[in-house]
Amino acid sequence: MNQEKKTDIFHSDAFFLRLVVVITLVLAVLPFLVGTMSAPNGGTYLGYQFGTDDHMVYSAWMRQAMDGHLFFDNRFTTDHQPGLTVHVYFFVLGLVAKVIGIPLAATLSRLGFSALFIVLLTGLLRRLQWKPETTRMATVFVIIGGGIGFIVWHTFGVAIVKSAPPFLSTLLGGLLPTDVWQPEGFVFPSMLVNGLFMVSLCLILTTIKCILDAKDSWKPVPSGAISIGLLMNIHSYDVLLIALVMIGFLAASFARKQVTVPWLLRSGVIVAGVIPAALWFLYVLKNDPVFQARALTDTPSANFKAVLFGYILLIVPALVGLTGRPTENARERTNRLIGVALASALIIGLYVLAMGSKEKYFLDLSGWLVAMILALVAVVLLSEDNPTINLFVSWAIVGTVAIYFPGHFQRKISMGLSIPWAVLAAYGIESMLRKQVGSTKALATALATLILGATSLRWLAREFQLIQGNTSNTTVETVYLDPESKKILDYLDNLGGKHVLLAPPGIPSGAFAQGTQENGGVSLTPLLGDLNPIASGLTGIYTYAGHWSETPDYNKRRTVLTKLYFGKLSDTQRSELIARTGADYVVAVGQDVLPIPIYDFRTLGEVVVSGTKFNLVHLKK
Repeated sequence: MNQEKKTDIFHSDAFFLRLVVVITLVLAVLPFLVGTMSAPNGGTYLGYQFGTDDHMVYSAWMRQAMDGHLFFDNRFTTDHQPGLTVHVYFFVLGLVAKVIGIPLAATLSRLGFSALFIVLLTGLLRRLQWKPETTRMATVFVIIGGGIGFIVWHTFGVAIVKSAPPFLSTLLGGLLPTDVWQPEGFVFPSMLVNGLFMVSLCLILTTIKCILDAKDSWKPVPSGAISIGLLMNIHSYDVLLIALVMIGFLAASFARKQVTVPWLLRSGVIVAGVIPAALWFLYVLKNDPVFQARALTDTPSANFKAVLFGYILLIVPALVGLTGRPTENARERTNRLIGVALASALIIGLYVLAMGSKEKYFLDLSGWLVAMILALVAVVLLSEDNPTINLFVSWAIVGTVAIYFPGHFQRKISMGLSIPWAVLAAYGIESMLRKQVGSTKALATALATLILGATSLRWLAREFQLIQGNTSNTTVETVYLDPESKKILDYLDNLGGKHVLLAPPGIPSGAFAQGTQENGGVSLTPLLGDLNPIASGLTGIYTYAGHWSETPDYNKRRTVLTKLYFGKLSDTQRSELIARTGADYVVAVGQDVLPIPIYDFRTLGEVVVSGTKFNLVHLKK
């Protein structure tokens, strides 16, 4: 009897949930632990190796919160700005960072919201009323699921630059699948590199759950309104994604005659939760020119060739599973087949259009609207009595079209796109293995899990590779701060008032100029690390050219930095350029650091932090 009870415990949903959470968090924290313990003598681990420059944007907000500021400004530019940005997540995280430091606070938050995501996900999956083994498979697939990126894997960039199977290179059009480089579209990569993505995914799932629960009660309405309101403040693009997905869900609900006036009313109240944050967003957009420039930063979605193969291993079994879903009558069976055919045709059509287009935004407004209408029709044809299934179907099909919404922020709408496809893929694989029994079924399931999770494993391996190479995937930031740079940042961190810093633009390893960065055994450490974003992120100082999307006219300003450090300028020209930047501090680089001449700024002011490689100079006014 006791043995039977123990067996039941090990096969329970609660045990499975705890096991998945523990394994996932251990894997997600490993790079941080390795990076911390592997720091060279005197070196300081920054805590990030993927998207370091973006993490410095978050760190700059946290650093302002540590000083007690609720309203943030942009520390990556010297342009005038009113300082109106409010970001609840990074404000709270900044208060925590005041006690334990920025890297640790960001890491603990990333892990905490990763665990919460798994809990929320399993709760949502139970509503599908599938067999326990199918639900558990869906949980695992959502966490680790990816496409064929592991086959053509590259550590850096978005283009194929090393040998790959010729037929794949042709199909991909020379582009890497998005599961190689776009973490927000996938769960484990997000768990590994970015807490902002994980808190956003948690809010998305919470909002979805509350809308589903609002069918029968007012009880979830306050939670739903708060969730979507926070989402609007924390990652506003995701609200647009939810809105588009909910249009498909509403259409499916109408088709199944499930819509009631009370449900619509309660859902409307939930959606109204975005109003305060949306109004403030519009106010800031109207009154802050720096924020306006940031909002207009070009961030198009990847060409659909790259998108399709980033998710194809999930999409194919998902469509197979939808084809075999049980139906009540022949008419529904016909509708389902037409729906799957339409969804498949839509995906193939987008691929064909992408193959013939070199434009970033290959769908204009009219083309996008046609694609969206086709997606909505497919969702309606595939609708069934379980609202949760309808929601996942809408998220998968509508979400795939949503990423080409005609706006400058397309790529940001891809948050969690792998989730619905992975859920549906689990059902599809289970249906394909339904007639298999015993070890054959177990082996096939394990093989499917290994293939779907192969790209996630490569993400983990890349983290260790970047740590070992002391380089961010950006190629111009290091993973570790050397002692002299740390000393400079400590000095800047203790400055009061507003100050502007000039630091040399980063210079990547020579491997990138030679095109050998993807070869083993080459040095990846930047020849000169870019201290600009790191200084703004960790000390709160303003930089003239700090970040590619946060600094208006970044490319022009980076060119100015290059001229100041490496250009053959007269003293008058250099002084005029410095005056234009408004800088009062500059990082001077030693003459022996690089194989090329670099200007010695020590003659232009007082050296306040000295070193053999780097000096901090307080410029004369």
